[in-house]
Amino acid sequence: MKNINRFKILFLSLILAVTVQVNAQMADTLSNPHSMMNIQNYEMMWKKSLWYRVNLGTKINNGFFARNHEVTRVIIDAVKNDKIIPYSSDSLDIRITKEDFLKRLIIPQTVNSEDEYEDDDAAWGDVNGITIKKNDGQKPGDEYDPTRLWVIELKVDRIFDKRRSKMYNDLVAVNLIIPAQENPKGIDIVLGSFSFRELNDKVFHAKAEDGSLVNDPDAIWYNGVNPAQHRNLGEAFALELWDGRLIKFENPQDNSIIMMYGNDRRSLYQSQEAVYKLMEYEALLWEY
Repeated sequence: MKNINRFKILFLSLILAVTVQVNAQMADTLSNPHSMMNIQNYEMMWKKSLWYRVNLGTKINNGFFARNHEVTRVIIDAVKNDKIIPYSSDSLDIRITKEDFLKRLIIPQTVNSEDEYEDDDAAWGDVNGITIKKNDGQKPGDEYDPTRLWVIELKVDRIFDKRRSKMYNDLVAVNLIIPAQENPKGIDIVLGSFSFRELNDKVFHAKAEDGSLVNDPDAIWYNGVNPAQHRNLGEAFALELWDGRLIKFENPQDNSIIMMYGNDRRSLYQSQEAVYKLMEYEALLWEY
C-alpha cells in the first residue's frame, strides 16, 4: 500500500514538473500581442524601443495629412464610431473610455468669462511665453479640429531577429499629441495612445464577409506625385513613408533626449548621433 502511495506521489510530482516546464516554454515563446512582426521572444537577439516625433505639417509627411483624410481625423472618427478604444499611454496596458478621450479633445478654458471670446483673442493670450491664437474660428469649449493636431509620436521596437539574421522596425504604438502651440498650457499633451496593430486591423482596414481585410477608402496616404497610386495608411506606415525625429530611446531612467541633454541644439545633435549609432550597430553585427 505504501509503495502505491509513493508511486502516486511520484507520478503527480512528475506531472506537475512537466506542466511547469511546458508553461515556462510557452511563456518564453510568446511575442508582444501588439507586434506586427510576431517575432517570438526567444528569437530576439537584441531589442530597443525608440520614440519618434512626426510633424505632419512638413512637406515630406503631407501624404498623412491630406485634407479630409488626415490620419488624426481618421483615428478620432474611429473612436467616436466605437471602432477602437484608446490607451492612456504607449505602454498599451490601460485603456481609457471614449468619454474621457472626448473630454481631452475639448479646447481648455483659460478664463472664467465666456463673453471675452466673442470678438478677440484675449482668452488665448500669452501663456508661459507662448502666444495661443484661435484657428478657424475655434475657441475654448470647442473640440480640437483634427487639422490642429499636426503632431504624432510613434513607438518603434527595433529588433534583431537571430533566426532570420535581420533587423526589423516593428511599429507598436501611435500617440496622438495636442501640440504645445495649440493649447494654453504651452506643453505637448498626449490625447490618447493606440496599438498600431489594432489601428491596422480595425481602422485602416475593414473586415470583409469572408474575414479578410480590405482597405478603408478614407484611410489613405495621399500620393502627391502620382494621385493614381495612393496607399492605405497601414501600408504607408509599414513602408516607413513617414519622417520623424528621434526624441527618446529606451534607457534605465526612461528619460527623453531633451531631458538628458537640454532643450537646445545639443539635443538635436544627440538625436542624430543616436540614429547613426543604431545604423553602425546593425552594420557591425555582421562581423560577429
